[in-house]
Amino acid sequence: MGDSAPFLGALVALLVGLAVGKAWERYKLRDGRWIDRRRARDSHHYVLGLNFLVSNQIDLAIEELSQATRVDADALEIHLILGNVHRERGQVARAIQIHQALLQRPKLTKVEHAYILLCLGLDFKRGGFVDRALEAFNEVVRMDPNNQYALLYLQKLHEEQHQWADAHRIRKQLVALSGPDTQPRNQAILGFLENALGSEALAVGDRGRAARHFEEAIDLDTGTVPAFLNLGDVRLMQGDVAGAESAWDRLMTSSPDRAYLAFGRLEKLDQQLGQPHKFEERCLRLVAATPQDWRARLALGGHLAKRGRDTEAFEFLLAALEHNPHGLTVHQAVWGVLLKLDLSRTLVQRYIESARSSVFFLDPHVCVKCHYRSTELLWQCPHCHEWNSFIEERIAPAHEATVEM
Repeated sequence: MGDSAPFLGALVALLVGLAVGKAWERYKLRDGRWIDRRRARDSHHYVLGLNFLVSNQIDLAIEELSQATRVDADALEIHLILGNVHRERGQVARAIQIHQALLQRPKLTKVEHAYILLCLGLDFKRGGFVDRALEAFNEVVRMDPNNQYALLYLQKLHEEQHQWADAHRIRKQLVALSGPDTQPRNQAILGFLENALGSEALAVGDRGRAARHFEEAIDLDTGTVPAFLNLGDVRLMQGDVAGAESAWDRLMTSSPDRAYLAFGRLEKLDQQLGQPHKFEERCLRLVAATPQDWRARLALGGHLAKRGRDTEAFEFLLAALEHNPHGLTVHQAVWGVLLKLDLSRTLVQRYIESARSSVFFLDPHVCVKCHYRSTELLWQCPHCHEWNSFIEERIAPAHEATVEM
């Protein structure tokens, strides 16, 4: 028994210490009185407010959270949540008022101060006060250089202002703070930022610097499709025809689903070089490699029609229609060829049969992050500001969509 006494005493001391720690976590001395720090969080108003918030009943959430703050006016986290809910409700002035009032509290910890500033920065951003939002986020980073949320919001603000160098610098900081699992995404974003820097250099006539940025973008991520297009354009401006052709051919190899973006450039270049057959060969290679590629067939049909090979053109256009019966551009191309063929009864009948179930639309694209829709392919979503998030939404032809019962 004597040998176990020291051990038993240490265990009792440990348990007492834990009990005191839990008590201090729950209670603190304020104005000479011990206050229960969990009182507001344990109130039914707080719980109801969170439930309403989860179920997207914002007005009821605001009402219950406001009641919870009256239970304990010093409950910092509830005030923060309430301010954030007001912001998302569009009541930016009220959110700013709540968060600014929290900043005036004495004895805020560094973490609390930084988090309030972060929320205030989001308020300013939502209200369109860009300078004040930048100031708030920069202050958070000054207090906490590793705050990835503040850095991310800073990057997005700089992107919205087309301040590409600042956005690129901050993304590099985020890369340094991120783990290896985020590397592919970081490389993709850096690629698009490099491409933006290249476009900025090109706009002021610095072709050499522009080309270097476009090449760096491609080295970072071969999915940076516009960098291939832009690099080819710069090479052509510099008189490097082979370099331009190489850049656009690399795009067709690395991103065959986006190859159509280079069709117009390559067709024009091959025509200027007196080698129109090369464009035909490119399209045929794409069709062989990706049988579902309706755009390659459309481009080839249009190319053949320009060269007077209308019957061949019709066959490729009809094949394009079978893979995308809802694309208005395909129907327009088919009708253009049919008119040149004097509306051959047999060919018109074949077209009608292929187009019987078509619903026309202009090749819509949708952001996979926020579902923003666009009639053109965008490299950055104007709504959620994600890079390279658009895909083409294509309604499957009837025979593809059929499900066996």
